[in-house]
Amino acid sequence: MRTAASVFFAISLFIWSPLKAEVSSEVKQIQDYILKNNLKWTADQTSMMDLTLEQRHQRLGLRVPESVRLRFEALDTLPPPVLLNTDAHFDWRDMGGVTPVKDQGGCGSCWDFAATGAFEAAYLIAEDTVLDLSEQQVLSCNDGESGCGGGWMSDAYNLFISHGAIDEPCMPYGASDAIPCTQDNCPVVANLIGFVDVPNNVSAIKNALMYGPLSTCFTVYDDFYGYSNGCYEHTGGDNINHAVLIIGWDDNMCDGQGAWIVKNSWGPGWGNHGFFDIKYGSASFGSYTQRPIYQSGGLPVLVYDPESFAVTMPDNALRSRTLNLTNNGRGDLHYNITPAPPGGQDAYGHFWRSSDSTGGPSYNWKDITQVGQQLSFSEPNDDVSSNLMLGFDFNYYDRHYNYIKAGINGLAYFMNAYFYSPNNVGIPDPAYPNSLMAVFYDDLTLQYGGHVYFYSNQSDSAIITWQDVKDTRQAGTFSFQIVLIAPDTIIYQYSGMGPGRLNECSVGIENPNGTIGLQIAYNSNFIHSNLAIGYYLGSRSSCSWLDITPTDGVVLEGRSQAINIALNSSGLPQGTYNAILKLISNDRYNISNDIPIRMDVTQGSCEYMAGDVNGDGVTNSLDCVYLLNYFKSGTNPLQSCNCGTHGSVRVSADVNGNCSVNGMDLVYLVNHFKHGVTLNFCADCPPTSR
Repeated sequence: MRTAASVFFAISLFIWSPLKAEVSSEVKQIQDYILKNNLKWTADQTSMMDLTLEQRHQRLGLRVPESVRLRFEALDTLPPPVLLNTDAHFDWRDMGGVTPVKDQGGCGSCWDFAATGAFEAAYLIAEDTVLDLSEQQVLSCNDGESGCGGGWMSDAYNLFISHGAIDEPCMPYGASDAIPCTQDNCPVVANLIGFVDVPNNVSAIKNALMYGPLSTCFTVYDDFYGYSNGCYEHTGGDNINHAVLIIGWDDNMCDGQGAWIVKNSWGPGWGNHGFFDIKYGSASFGSYTQRPIYQSGGLPVLVYDPESFAVTMPDNALRSRTLNLTNNGRGDLHYNITPAPPGGQDAYGHFWRSSDSTGGPSYNWKDITQVGQQLSFSEPNDDVSSNLMLGFDFNYYDRHYNYIKAGINGLAYFMNAYFYSPNNVGIPDPAYPNSLMAVFYDDLTLQYGGHVYFYSNQSDSAIITWQDVKDTRQAGTFSFQIVLIAPDTIIYQYSGMGPGRLNECSVGIENPNGTIGLQIAYNSNFIHSNLAIGYYLGSRSSCSWLDITPTDGVVLEGRSQAINIALNSSGLPQGTYNAILKLISNDRYNISNDIPIRMDVTQGSCEYMAGDVNGDGVTNSLDCVYLLNYFKSGTNPLQSCNCGTHGSVRVSADVNGNCSVNGMDLVYLVNHFKHGVTLNFCADCPPTSR
């Protein structure tokens, strides 16, 4: 394994393609057609137009079963219902009811992304929580015949009903149906109750949209790949081949003929940042529409006690304590508990050093502005790049990635989704994005200048550089970079920083679930110019003296869960051992909690026999007489041992085991001889015979 002192990074020259390709002849033909026919939409060199026609067609993958086709034929003969909302414009984005645009890649999984996007939106509207559900779970685990070669949305919905949906980090999207199904190794984060079919008429679809976004289908024609804005329309009767998500409508578009507002799954580099508008009834749009049904159980409220643990025990001993979790809310409480060291290293073994400390990396800025790719963003604020291909595998929290995304706001992450989050948070945090590298996470912008660059030598090293970017208040100008060195080394470097806003950022790394991380700074002073920070993977933190049962689960409304905390001092030298119990929950006001736990290991067990008060090696009635005389005169000596926080305890006479000696012990000893009551001892000072 490489150390901070031995890390070496060599930049190989690499010639990058231009920032934005010129408009192709194919796009010009579409633009000429639009102009000639006075259409109300525009075409440009989108991300899809950079692909071959065969690669574009791979993004289509809808297969409608015959039974479904017949079912909808009957449904579509019903008369339109009474319209419930007569507003001319309605958009779930305005109410925070749409999750970020994703990219299905070169897999015909549009049906998967449409259904998953609809479920994410239903959950978001009900719970006010953004979930990034795993499309790979649907690809790999559905019980139908749906896959990259095409599929049907009900296969996704049925899986969400029968098994439940899991998080993207547990089964990351790989754009392949050959990836094994591992959903049983992942916690279920949401369950769908059911789904309903919606007739293809404007009133029925508008009424269904009152509950949330809807999965639907239409026909993609070749000119649609070049769509960039406006009211798309296309006449024709070709087969329906694509599934998307309806999120609203605008009756004023298309010269007053109206249009649906739609979220696609081709990434934000296509269309209007991944969205499009399409004229009512055009290209068979609205066919086979379905609405997922999700019922919120309310929000959980976590209460836990105690708030800390302190245990004193001899070596080679076992102790147990109880952590009580109570759900005082109205929804299911999901929790996860992980032991971690109190600081400096996370549970996976990551530790950090800075160039200001002994053994830290040397500051050695890598200028990639001449050899790297200048990244393009749809917006100058809060935007995120497309997947940046590393050209090698990078090991991050036990997962291997060959791509990364970079955000304007001084962060990068390994997730196949787009998150626009201007407000930095503490690390770790289960809120998306996860698999996070926060190099200088703050509310930054390219509006006032600056660029973001990416470079990879396609072998073992890559760099993302933020060059001369500013914050939204223009309190400072910042240049910093992330250097990735295979297999697992991360270097943050800071060139010119400030002068302002250096104490308003988050700096650290975080695992795919947002439950484990290593935070260096959160809205505090640490970052300065000419600084380097290295993250390295060492031996995993040893909290082997702690065992937690159970480590995760669900606490129902009004119920409690007892968590057993087992401590084991076997083989440990005398001393103090500290750890943190990281308690993560879905209580949005109590997401991450640190519960300190301290174990003091004292001198080994004393050599004594419980009840042998006079020390003659046997326990009999003479010990009662001896103890009585002790209380009467105090002249009879009693054997003592150091029992940690209890101090010196006269252990052989502590027969009721409360770590003190008084008249109750004499009564207890008499009852032992009269009634056979079992003799006890101070738990923090057991006899060697234990």
